[in-house]
Amino acid sequence: MGQILSHPKTEKSSEEGGDQFVAYGLSCMQGWRVSMEDSHSIILDINTLLEKNASDKQNAFFGVYDGHGGEKVAIFTGERLPKILAQNSLYQSGDYIQALKDTFLATDVAILNDDELSKDPSGCAATSTLITPDAIFCANAGDSRSILSIDGLVKPLSFDHKPTNEGEKNRIVNAGGFVDMGRVNGNLALSRGIGDFEFKDSKILPPEEQAVTALPDVLEHKLNTLSDEFIVLACDGIWDCLTSQQVVDFVRRYVKENKTLTEICELMMNTCLAPTSGGSGIGCDNMSVCIVALLHEKESLDQWYARISNKISDEDLKKLPTADELSNDLYKVDLETKLSDTKDEDSINGKIGGLRSTTKDVHDDHDEDEDDDDVLKGGAPAFLQQLLAASSASRNNNVIYLDPSATSILQSLGVMEEDGEVNSENNDADDDAKIKDISEETTEENGAEAN
Repeated sequence: MGQILSHPKTEKSSEEGGDQFVAYGLSCMQGWRVSMEDSHSIILDINTLLEKNASDKQNAFFGVYDGHGGEKVAIFTGERLPKILAQNSLYQSGDYIQALKDTFLATDVAILNDDELSKDPSGCAATSTLITPDAIFCANAGDSRSILSIDGLVKPLSFDHKPTNEGEKNRIVNAGGFVDMGRVNGNLALSRGIGDFEFKDSKILPPEEQAVTALPDVLEHKLNTLSDEFIVLACDGIWDCLTSQQVVDFVRRYVKENKTLTEICELMMNTCLAPTSGGSGIGCDNMSVCIVALLHEKESLDQWYARISNKISDEDLKKLPTADELSNDLYKVDLETKLSDTKDEDSINGKIGGLRSTTKDVHDDHDEDEDDDDVLKGGAPAFLQQLLAASSASRNNNVIYLDPSATSILQSLGVMEEDGEVNSENNDADDDAKIKDISEETTEENGAEAN
């Protein structure tokens, strides 16, 4: 999970804008992490990046880049990837799918050609959408995600690249790597991305066949702006907490309530933010989310709001979860309490009992009577399961390494004191009792022998 703070940084960096074709709102939040490693690209007309427009078509470009191991590669990608795309000859000729694939790989090359950056160990997941007058092209490498709302139903524009996916695992193994604890070589939790060159070191394999590759999947969607409502791009700090359909429902509810796109982004991040850092790690990541409204035939943003709102009846609105309901479902705490108490983590740890994390693929369905068990399914200790779920533990050469972020989990479970010392109070008492028993037995035996 990376290093975490004692209190989250909930200040938001937000922006909004648009033109006659699209409108957008974007917001980013550092959260519990010690640094902000996300980056993004927003370009309403990518042709303006060229000295001379190569096309009469106005194409918009949006990208979210979720960094890990540092922020340098993510920042570089946000700045350079759109420029590399605009300069690509295939892009200029209209072959957008191949141009996007080439651009992601070329961004890796540009990093390697940078004397300083080529030595940087960081990397980033990258999800981006190129919006033309006729279609959406989504290029994705990693576990960030882009989705589309079509009359309120979600359509995935990308698919998460995880090492456990069969095709991804086959490529990793064929490149001489392995998958352990759901990670490439027991380390990296995503199987595609930009940077991460320690996993791209085969001298005989092309870039697309390396254990980790920057080659994106590219999905094309033909636009119908009457039914196509909006796109959401976000890093896994959002998707770890909410399903794709929940995000669509969330945006539509608050469009109906006439919140601005940036306000919806900010509210979504507050909803996903964990109330403490001592849980499973869900909600403790950096968060970035971008909502792109698809305007129909040059309608205004107000007209777009009215069009979406008119599709949602009062009965439909009741079925769309509120931010409070989602926060309660995730963490058993309402939004107002959570946001006030994250200023004092000790306070909220006292108010909230067992935190519950809910994702699309993970459910806590064991009985309350079993909560005191020290061993979960699979025979692993409960605290180790928490560490693994929080990505606070990794394994290399059959040795378990604990990230510094594991400290808060160990403390919450009573395994470690706040000063960093292992809690051995009970063990010491048991040992003292055993020593006393042995001493008494020895004394009695010596007395018997003397008699």
